[in-house]
Amino acid sequence: MSAETQMERKIIDFLRQNGKSIALTIAKEIGLDKSTVNRHLYNLQRSNQVFNSNEKPPVWDLMEKTNGIKQTVKTPEQKSLTTTAETCEEKHVRDLLKSGGLKACQIAKDLGQPRKTVNKQLYSMMQTGKVKKCEISSLWLLEGEESNESHSQESDHRLGSVAGLSQSFDVITKLGEGGFGCVFKVKHKFDGKIYAVKKVVLTGEADSEVKALARLDHPNIVRYITCWPDSESCTSNQDRNQVSNTSGSSSCGVTFDRAGCEERNDEDDEDDDDDDDVSDVTSRMESLGSTAELASAAGPSGNLDPLNHSRMYLFIQMEFCEGGTLTTWIRARNRMNKQRIAVEIHKIFYEIVSGVEYIHSNSLIHRDLKPDNILFGMDGKVKIGDFGLVAAQTNHSGGPIERTKRRGTLQYMSPEQENKRNYDEKTDIFPLGLIWFEMLWKLSTGMERAELLKDLRNQRFPEGFCDSYPTENKFIEKMLSFAPEDRPPAKDIKEKLEKFFSLDEDLLSQKTI
Repeated sequence: MSAETQMERKIIDFLRQNGKSIALTIAKEIGLDKSTVNRHLYNLQRSNQVFNSNEKPPVWDLMEKTNGIKQTVKTPEQKSLTTTAETCEEKHVRDLLKSGGLKACQIAKDLGQPRKTVNKQLYSMMQTGKVKKCEISSLWLLEGEESNESHSQESDHRLGSVAGLSQSFDVITKLGEGGFGCVFKVKHKFDGKIYAVKKVVLTGEADSEVKALARLDHPNIVRYITCWPDSESCTSNQDRNQVSNTSGSSSCGVTFDRAGCEERNDEDDEDDDDDDDVSDVTSRMESLGSTAELASAAGPSGNLDPLNHSRMYLFIQMEFCEGGTLTTWIRARNRMNKQRIAVEIHKIFYEIVSGVEYIHSNSLIHRDLKPDNILFGMDGKVKIGDFGLVAAQTNHSGGPIERTKRRGTLQYMSPEQENKRNYDEKTDIFPLGLIWFEMLWKLSTGMERAELLKDLRNQRFPEGFCDSYPTENKFIEKMLSFAPEDRPPAKDIKEKLEKFFSLDEDLLSQKTI
């Protein structure tokens, strides 16, 4: 039994023995602070184990005690019908998944049901341990089944022949894939180390990404190694030798674009001026010039030669982060596999903010901050990745940039990034507020998470959050301000984290995960 479960069991036992009580009384009796008790009470309320009154302070009691509250009791016949219907729906889903992993949209199409209904069913089955969701591919699998990664030995030969990789790397598996490219886990044939290699169509945008990444050198940003161009249809030694020799201490980001509810949005077809301005910011760099020339020759679609349809790609080599993503970290705590520890949360968030502060100090904007793009190294250190949408803060003359609207991930996108064409680095502060909230607050299902993130965008916090996290609540409210000028800069957030949560050097040097 986890520490979180033990605490909640103590609260339930206290209410069963003593009846209605306020949080302060419970806290004194079981030896916990009031904010911790409040957090557990609201967790128990969401799982329908306790309820509270509308008084101030709220009075808590067990749901199992009627206390004059009318409860709907199903007859045995109704229960039997409900169970049969649920079992029937689950059986259909299980039958589909027996042939292998599927995405929710595929399951909905096969069953002839709305996507929302199928998602609800899948997350319900996940809560009871019948199915699981693959973090990288968004595929749903039967519990106990292996993901596609288990078949990597079968596919190694095919993957190993990927143009641009086979000469120097053994490809272990494909980590992720989306509209912006794909990422491979590879082993270098000569130094024997494991790396991540990102493959993207060679366009001006890809060139801008690499130039920006090559400038960044920070412990909380994924480390960039090098890059090279290659063709899809043919691979020559000469092409592979066009590797830009940049500093190994630079950083880069990994793109994990997943199909599903958190896809990047590129609805606006107008040209994005951000790319040229990133090049302006990085024009002082002497390296990587060959990729710009190739990108120019390839054109906006990446086709080097329109007659033979040969497409050029850019391969970006970077460190492989063994600790997984912040999404996985959050999900483990939502499922109670691991407990939430405030000190650990504040340390992780401090490292995220430190990385963002460094990005902003280099006159850049990330534009796609979310848990999927925050990784952990082997030592537990936070590593910000996926710089596919990185942009300059200002143009070459220091003026504002006309940007493309709605580029990024809609659930985490700031209001101005969604609706306006002019915005600055404060757009990155808004998703930081959402990320901090997700790290602190237990969300039982994917549907609950989607609804809460929508509420937070409108400054509506769940009941009990302010009581459980009063200091964090104030900070997050400011970070989620509708007007970007009302949001604090990353530097100020970092300083306040140090002040209010006593994040000294000894604590920050400790391993996180």
